[in-house]
Amino acid sequence: MQRDFDLVVTILGALRDAPGPNLSTHDIKNAALAPHPEEQGLQVIAHHLDLLEDAGLVKQVSETSANAGATRWRITWKGYDALEQDEDDEDDEDEDYDAEE
Repeated sequence: MQRDFDLVVTILGALRDAPGPNLSTHDIKNAALAPHPEEQGLQVIAHHLDLLEDAGLVKQVSETSANAGATRWRITWKGYDALEQDEDDEDDEDEDYDAEE
């Protein structure tokens, strides 16, 4: 399975903008609107959440063994920093584009 950086940013943004301190895997899938069938979409989201956890950008806060989709996740300090860096990079790209016109 390929890593999808846009999906990574979408997941981090969904966690940052959540109404509470964490979201379930199902909530994240719904927020990310992954264009995959339900089962495959959950696999894609779960894989990317594992990658984000490996990088220290998200943290698993609970898990229900009966249903992996009920696992809850929160964004970490490092995750907030990564989102801010991505937004700064986008702003720099916009400035570079404006300068070329």
